[in-house]
Amino acid sequence: MSDQRDRVDIEGIGDDAGEDRVPRDAKSAPRPFLMTWFRCCHAYGRLTRNAEGTRYEGRCPRCGTPVSARIGPGGTDRRMFEAR
Repeated sequence: MSDQRDRVDIEGIGDDAGEDRVPRDAKSAPRPFLMTWFRCCHAYGRLTRNAEGTRYEGRCPRCGTPVSARIGPGGTDRRMFEAR
């Protein structure tokens, strides 16, 4: 027998799909990110774009070391990076 703690609601799937939907706006839309391998702790993490759109910023998920990457003209198509 299951209770509410075992229930997972996925938008667009199930009997009540489409009910009580809240439209996404710019604030709730996911921000672009760079996937990053943090060599300091051998862990993966994300750098998300800041509100100004000038840098990708984040921290190592284990030790908290801050990391940032400047967004410049030309850029790159790479989505995976390594932080030392």
